[in-house]
Amino acid sequence: VFFSLLFSLILRKQVLLCPRGCLSPRALKYKHRIKKKVWLSLFINPLISNIIWQASSYIEKEDILNIFKDAKIVEIADSVICDKFSNIDPITKLDLVYKTTNQHFSEISELFFSMGRLHEIKGFDIVIDAFSLFLKDNPNAKLIIAGSDDGYKDKLIDQISMLSIENSVFLIGAIDFNQKQALLANCSAFVLASEFESFGIVIAESLASGTPVIVSNKTPWKDIESNKCGIFTENNSASFYNAFCNFKTIEFDRKNIKDYVLSNFDLKIVLNKFIDLIKNK
Repeated sequence: VFFSLLFSLILRKQVLLCPRGCLSPRALKYKHRIKKKVWLSLFINPLISNIIWQASSYIEKEDILNIFKDAKIVEIADSVICDKFSNIDPITKLDLVYKTTNQHFSEISELFFSMGRLHEIKGFDIVIDAFSLFLKDNPNAKLIIAGSDDGYKDKLIDQISMLSIENSVFLIGAIDFNQKQALLANCSAFVLASEFESFGIVIAESLASGTPVIVSNKTPWKDIESNKCGIFTENNSASFYNAFCNFKTIEFDRKNIKDYVLSNFDLKIVLNKFIDLIKNK
């Protein structure tokens, strides 16, 4: 990055930088924080006039401005290839749960799916607590959580055991792309209680599948309710429990959800925004 910036300075050209969440307060405190501060101070700040920042959301824009108050920023969302998620073969919830957990059930009402590295920032403990409350009146509901361990798996296992919901909540580890497609397309809703997301690409992938989402207000997806694509909720167990309950009362139109993503976040749409930006600079 530094040499690209230096080269651009020599040629009097600007560089477009995409921080990808790296400038959030949490990211700057997590791992190698001293090195990050040195890098920003010595290699980025002196060349700031040559940088145009791409913020994937209003949250990321605020993070950039907190560090570089005079930064030149363009807000362009991340993208998803909608075609890869919009026409997935249907599979019953019973078969899907069996394929991913090797567990047989005679009935499944709602199947909620969450995904991400198993780290405390992802808020899986919040989802599990909320879901355990939901189970009291909805005993045939299931929750699947996919993702590789990032130091938090054992705590989640202990939580599930303590709540005695081992037959309803499953940690299935890392999954491949085909498994992700099947889960997103055939679950009842995708759920994410992350404490921070600069964008949240898996949310867009779920919507591209036509599947509604229940997501934390710490993500930038505040428009999903007005676009009838899901529920945007406070990031605590009580609020997520209420969201689970409210979800049952709402009828979501899968085509409407797909159209929302296709017109706003499809790769072709986003690429054209970058092309226009480059042409005008």
